[in-house]
Amino acid sequence: MEAAIRKDDDNRVTLILDGRLDTSVTQQTEKDVEPLFDYSDCEIVIDCSRLAYISSSGLRLLMAINQRSRANHCDLYIKGLQESVYDVFKTTGFVHLFQFK
Repeated sequence: MEAAIRKDDDNRVTLILDGRLDTSVTQQTEKDVEPLFDYSDCEIVIDCSRLAYISSSGLRLLMAINQRSRANHCDLYIKGLQESVYDVFKTTGFVHLFQFK
């Protein structure tokens, strides 16, 4: 699992998730995304086009990112979900908790 943060411009930051976001990597990924919370009053996009799998611990991490981003007055969007990952969001009801692009 790799997590990369890319600043696109003054008002937009992208978090790129690549691989499998499961229990074995959630703790490290949480540390990897910490710099994301240095940004405020911006748009944060989580690019999941290379995310092959997400577990419940991965969903919890995304929920924490969403909450902390809102506290920093950022709008958070998810884009590029593969069908199998989208099915997890749909089954768990997480499709109602996030905005999608």
